[in-house]
Amino acid sequence: MTADTHGAGAADDTSAVAVIGMAGRFPGARSVTELWRNLLAGKESLTRLSTAELESEGVPAALHGDPDYVPVRGLLEAPCDFDAGLFGYSPKEAQLTDPQQRLLLESAWEALDDAGYGGTRTSTGVFVGTSFNSYLLHHIVNEPSARDDIDFLQLVLGNDKDHAATRIAYKLDLHGPAVTVQTACSTSLVAVHQACQALLGGDCDIALAGGASVQLPQRTGYLYSPNGIFSPDGHCRPFDQDAHGTVVGAGAALVVLKRADRALADGDTIHALIRGSAVNNDGARKAGYTAPSIQGQREVILSALRAARVDPSSIGYVEAHGTGTELGDGIEISALTEAYRQYTAETGFCGIGSVKANLGHLDAAAGVTGLIKAVLAVREGQVPPSINCTTPNPEIPWAETPFFVETHARTWEAAPRRAAVSAFGMGGTNAHVIVEQPPSWPVSDTPEKGGPAELVVVSAASRGAAHELSAAISQHLAEERGPRLSDAAFTLQMGRKHLRWRVAVAASDPVECSRRLSEAQPQEATRPPTVAFLFPGQGSQRAGMAKDLYAYCGAFSSALDECVQLLYKETALDLLPLLLEEGAAFDAVLRRTSAAQPALFAVEYALARQLEHWGVWPKVMLGHSIGEYTAACLSGAITLPDAMRLVTARGRIMEAAPSGAMLSVLAEQDSVAALLPADLSIAAVNAPEATVVAGPEGAVERFAVLLAERSIPAKRLRVSHAFHSAAMDAALPAFHRVASAVSYGKARTKVVSNLSGEPVQGFSADYLTEHLRQPVQFSRGVATVMRMPNPVFVEVGPGRTLSSFVLAQNRDGAVRTCSPMAANGSADAYETLLTTVGELWCSGVNVDWHSIRTGRRTALPPYPFQRGSYQLGSATPRLGGVVPEAAAPASTESDIASQLRELWRRLLGAVEVRPNDDFFALGGNSLLAVRLVALLGKNLGVTINLDDVLASPGFQGQLELVRRRRSSV
Repeated sequence: MTADTHGAGAADDTSAVAVIGMAGRFPGARSVTELWRNLLAGKESLTRLSTAELESEGVPAALHGDPDYVPVRGLLEAPCDFDAGLFGYSPKEAQLTDPQQRLLLESAWEALDDAGYGGTRTSTGVFVGTSFNSYLLHHIVNEPSARDDIDFLQLVLGNDKDHAATRIAYKLDLHGPAVTVQTACSTSLVAVHQACQALLGGDCDIALAGGASVQLPQRTGYLYSPNGIFSPDGHCRPFDQDAHGTVVGAGAALVVLKRADRALADGDTIHALIRGSAVNNDGARKAGYTAPSIQGQREVILSALRAARVDPSSIGYVEAHGTGTELGDGIEISALTEAYRQYTAETGFCGIGSVKANLGHLDAAAGVTGLIKAVLAVREGQVPPSINCTTPNPEIPWAETPFFVETHARTWEAAPRRAAVSAFGMGGTNAHVIVEQPPSWPVSDTPEKGGPAELVVVSAASRGAAHELSAAISQHLAEERGPRLSDAAFTLQMGRKHLRWRVAVAASDPVECSRRLSEAQPQEATRPPTVAFLFPGQGSQRAGMAKDLYAYCGAFSSALDECVQLLYKETALDLLPLLLEEGAAFDAVLRRTSAAQPALFAVEYALARQLEHWGVWPKVMLGHSIGEYTAACLSGAITLPDAMRLVTARGRIMEAAPSGAMLSVLAEQDSVAALLPADLSIAAVNAPEATVVAGPEGAVERFAVLLAERSIPAKRLRVSHAFHSAAMDAALPAFHRVASAVSYGKARTKVVSNLSGEPVQGFSADYLTEHLRQPVQFSRGVATVMRMPNPVFVEVGPGRTLSSFVLAQNRDGAVRTCSPMAANGSADAYETLLTTVGELWCSGVNVDWHSIRTGRRTALPPYPFQRGSYQLGSATPRLGGVVPEAAAPASTESDIASQLRELWRRLLGAVEVRPNDDFFALGGNSLLAVRLVALLGKNLGVTINLDDVLASPGFQGQLELVRRRRSSV
């Protein structure tokens, strides 16, 4: 019988789910990459604690000296450290939040970044769970200063499991279902199943699934019990003849999931496909509540196979639950064999192993950790060894099963590579998942669109983190097998959350981009800026000024084409060759006012449309002479056809006026006016000490000599006429007739006038006629814009002339300017434009990244969390034996135990719990009562008088906390 209906890598059906991102922290590994390296090396990442380490955690010598005490644990590095600032936590709030939930927050951030969906607005679901919250008991309850000022609701929100998923959704602004999953050690694999169902059912577009488990204090061991689940020697040996139990480990892991067809269509990085999954419960078909069930495991495996529609003979590896217990290992192999026998009689074709041998039992994080191992195996075509299995358990009839223990790493060449993952929770909730190698990405020979340069943007919540992340990405880009620059740029633009400390560089070569990124200094985007578009006037034009932008910018080329066509209808002049080709002949044509003014208008208009297409919208606009027409058109006051008609007529009429000259004088307007002869006019005031005069050629020459005699710097401008002077008087009637035939509307964006330096109250034929004649009050206009909050000036046109005027007026250096177009053709125009967009983004402008680039999301270095220590109080009880932190000299260990046992019996009624037979056993509410006993022992110096204890304020306060907790639930 066969159920296989899919070929390798098929992702075009709607039943498969893609794993597109992963993140985690594990014993001996700070990332998924380190975990994989350790697994391939067959590394056991468990720590055998020294006597000094145990004593530093307060484990009494009487306990860790017991021959049954095993000082081994799978440790997580600094589990209470946390980047509180990144997630908006106050130090107090961070201290009062379960570290498991903090770990999930950081892992969720990192996993979404890994998938390229950090900061996404897509509907994202969250399905996570945690283990028992020992932090509440060992740290918060044990810290008197914390108990005195803790609001009970705050305590619940930070420590109740119910908030594990919703806290992630809130802090990361995720809008899909947020569900906390709790099924003991199958928690995170059940979460994966629920996430898959939510995706396939349309509840969300992306889903986070996983779990976290940290039992505090970490640096303790446990008391071995022959009837328990823990190993007698601190080694977990799944499927070995000497398998006698597992070891406690800590960790947190999450995967990012998406429907496979959509992931493929969106160009996501797919690590593996989840072909099918299933969840069930044993019910009462087993020896006891904590016992495993062959029937339950068999049924969940069969359900997953049916959901995946694959033949189990195509599955080459099973990542087992594999706790390394005599009973559990045998039942697991029996259940798998019974399920597979319904499809195939083959034997010995499928490897089996368990990551618990390497890390210990990660409880709520165990299932997703096993899934990550399986995902990496099918992706990389390598199966890591299952360590600590010297001789497979002879009680299991291996030769009669489809399975063999993966005792050595092997290359996995079969296609399609498929693996299965099991997680069986104490209490009977079972989960099974089938994964498959990722589909092959189609290789396209089509060159990338958009131009040679790419804009790489990096951001972080602090300057230090921005430096670290920039350095990491810089190094990554410079690597020989680094990502494509276009993919890296797309991922950073679209797949990372944009924070306030920012770096942006543009380059066309990865190595050059790496260098620039390493040298860039982060800028702080403190508040949204007032973006002011500046449009330059005649004199800044040059032949070929639109060449690169026309080739690489779609919105620019479309707008420019529209302007060119309108001009051609008016004059039969084809502007396009002048704007796209360089050469002396073209420059000569553009020096003519009749060509220069419509050419400048067309380029400025097109460049503004490109910036707006990318999301850069001005709040105010200021033009210089002809540049004000561009502002008026973009504001909506004048339509584009009318604007082209006006600038064409203006250029033609002004060119017909008598010739003249213009002189730029580096002096204040009043000083220049005092020296000005009657035949010259003030034509423009560009800055406090930048005044332009205009008039007849001879008069301008004589005035230049006068200025030189007085050591006043002056420079002739390259113009053929005396614009904005008396020389234009004869042109005014003809222009007024043209301007009167145009309809004028209300400006939707504020335009600052050249006439007054204040916002234009309304455009009209009279206004534009006066505008042609009167001096350009550009400096006044700049002063008006500078009074607006946080202004950023963008010179939308060729050159940086207007930017220099702004900077000359910017006395305190607080105002920023940028120029999207180079002054000449020496620089890469598209790269210059991208650099400007990057500068604007660094200043706080919200860029529409969707419109800039399409590409593939790719893996990049993770966010460098700036963690601080947020551990509240100190712990006294220890896993495996809850005893006072220190004994009074006059007391013996047996005396203390006797007194505490008596107190334990007295406490039962108060806290409404049933003790286990062994006082030192842990679990659930029993641990709470034990914690109270231990706390009382510590507070009373260990020597306990029962009547005094029961009456003590500390004890009564603890009981009240318990009662409040129970009544709220």
